[in-house]
Amino acid sequence: MKKIVLKMNDLNMRHGRYGKLEHASFFALEGEVSGLMGLDSSGNELVARILLGEAEIDFSANNVYIDGRKIRGPEERRKLVGHMAAAAPVIQNWTVAEYVGLRDISWFLSSRAKRQLHKEVTEQFTEIGVSLDIDKKMKELSELERRMAELVRARKAGVRVLVIEDECEGMNRDTIQAYKAFLKKAIEGRMAVLLLCHSELAASVLTDNYIIFRRGRVVKRWRRDSRYNNGRVNDYLLGNTMIRKKKTLDNYARKAHASEDVIYGVRNLELQGAWYDYDFRKGEITTFVILNNAERMRFFDALCGRSTPADTVYVLEGQRFQQPRYRVFMENRVVSFMKMGNDYEIFEKMSVGDNLLLPSLKKIPGVEYMSSGSRMTRILSDEIENDSLRHRDVVKELDSNEHITIAFDRWYVFNPKVIVLYEPFAGCDAYGVSIIVSYIKKFSNRGTAVIVIKSSLEYMADISDRVFNFE
Repeated sequence: MKKIVLKMNDLNMRHGRYGKLEHASFFALEGEVSGLMGLDSSGNELVARILLGEAEIDFSANNVYIDGRKIRGPEERRKLVGHMAAAAPVIQNWTVAEYVGLRDISWFLSSRAKRQLHKEVTEQFTEIGVSLDIDKKMKELSELERRMAELVRARKAGVRVLVIEDECEGMNRDTIQAYKAFLKKAIEGRMAVLLLCHSELAASVLTDNYIIFRRGRVVKRWRRDSRYNNGRVNDYLLGNTMIRKKKTLDNYARKAHASEDVIYGVRNLELQGAWYDYDFRKGEITTFVILNNAERMRFFDALCGRSTPADTVYVLEGQRFQQPRYRVFMENRVVSFMKMGNDYEIFEKMSVGDNLLLPSLKKIPGVEYMSSGSRMTRILSDEIENDSLRHRDVVKELDSNEHITIAFDRWYVFNPKVIVLYEPFAGCDAYGVSIIVSYIKKFSNRGTAVIVIKSSLEYMADISDRVFNFE
């Protein structure tokens, strides 16, 4: 029988950013990966922030146990809880041996100490049955190897609860399967893992069970191999009201197929050592699948004009440009934005109306804006299709899915000819995914050429007119 490593009983807490917990109780077993599932502000992320010390909790008033021992303060928690985030920075020039074996950079190692360090780290990988060149620099590792090093580091540190935040960007299903096999070996008899992951593909491969939160409560523990499962995971995640809203979004249909009218062209665009020409048509939805993170970001920057390689030619309104300024793309209504679920492209301290107005500011004289700004924001906000948003609402007081709506509405009001999206579903819950897919269809129906750049085809397979797969 597997040992209970973590137990959290009857948690009660409210947090301005991460939501609330109301009488929430659950446990995590040694050697298992438990996915913390829930919509935005449902409580799943708050649990992770408590364990990581990013949301202060009164341990004396709340029951948190690790290995059967009640945690009474931050110091006890810090020794037993580890954190692994795919996006976290690493010391790129350190070797794997140094990264796994050393905890800070204030060190000096003799030759003897270096040999001992090398031996200890080699033993860690040998115990798991994996061969990895520990003299490799961290910057030279693949996506999978990087995660292997992170896991061995946590294992060597002796953590008992490991919180992993990972969308598995840059990994296909086979690589995620290999990640899961290594993960299971690394944590067996050592620790319990709590996974925060919004990718349905990655979560379905990596987890042994889901702990499902809704409105601050644990509503279901869903073991993937249990014969007693009933209904669907999304039924517990969403609840009846959100199911109806999601169904409405999912039923939004494309009214017309892409036309033959080319509205944007790129010539001699380099990717992975080859050069390509692309034409994008009115109302067309095109998806590029690029695994390598650096290549994917560089391709996005070049395609949307955030950077313009010297040898690349852009065709805008029939005119050819080499290394045009970004303003040229805006004037020709070629726009782009990144990772809606992570708030890269909105301004939290501004109102909804002001966020919507931003794309047009350069076209409006300053005096006119100062004299009639409130009138313009009211007109713009009247075009918002989400009735729950008002133009005076301050963005930081809204939830992540409302942020997604604002980000898309900003460009929907602008009515672009081309919109380029980079990893649009990163950090999005199940409802957020439906919001984004519905907006992609809305832009297409308006005649916008929609270009999506991702590390996988997840969520885009059924709605793309063309797919370029560079796996």
